[in-house]
Amino acid sequence: MATILCVYLIGSKIKDYVIKIGYIWVAKWSVFVAFLMLSGIYLPEVFLYSLAMFVIFNLSVNPSNPMSKKEAQL
Repeated sequence: MATILCVYLIGSKIKDYVIKIGYIWVAKWSVFVAFLMLSGIYLPEVFLYSLAMFVIFNLSVNPSNPMSKKEAQL
């Protein structure tokens, strides 16, 4: 979780919305692959559980949610 938090904190400093979404998407899936490889190498008995957890997390967390646009005030 700390790694994903760091990815989002670094992404929050990017001003361009399209680049920010692209950065977060690429970084999130890169972290997914790296941690999945580490869990497969060092924790093979829980590999399938970690695979399911990582897939559910990566598909459920939308990088545009924390960056919602402010609506005009009337």
